[in-house]
Amino acid sequence: MTAIKGIVAIFLATGAALASAEPIYKYQRPDGTVIYSDSSIKGAKLIGQLDLPPPPPAAARRPQGPAADYALAEQRLQALDVADARIAAAAQALKSAEERQQQAVEPLPGERRGVVGGHSRLTPEYFARQRAIAAEVDAARADLDQAYRLRNDLRE
Repeated sequence: MTAIKGIVAIFLATGAALASAEPIYKYQRPDGTVIYSDSSIKGAKLIGQLDLPPPPPAAARRPQGPAADYALAEQRLQALDVADARIAAAAQALKSAEERQQQAVEPLPGERRGVVGGHSRLTPEYFARQRAIAAEVDAARADLDQAYRLRNDLRE
């Protein structure tokens, strides 16, 4: 899968470099539609020619060629793989925190007190434990959201 993406990146970079070297012509067809092309069009009137600016000097450009493009594609894929691994770890952490929260609903021994009339009530320790577990779930959810944001930033 990484080899295919690298090859596609090479072809795209090569095609863009070749296309920028040619002038672009603006034609108008007899029906009034305007066409931009890099070659002549029969039956259309030449309106103008657009000369693209020359590419930046070699010092300002990034390294070109298949090896450089492949290396950049590999770096990007590695960064995406790391981001995907972080998402998987954050999703697992969130799942574990949610499972602990479900298991913590039942009061532990000592977290329920009997009151007059045969009833009972939950102690402040129970509610403190629930708040702590809810904070763990929120932190795990925020970590997962951050991992998704980082991966989406890498995709752009």
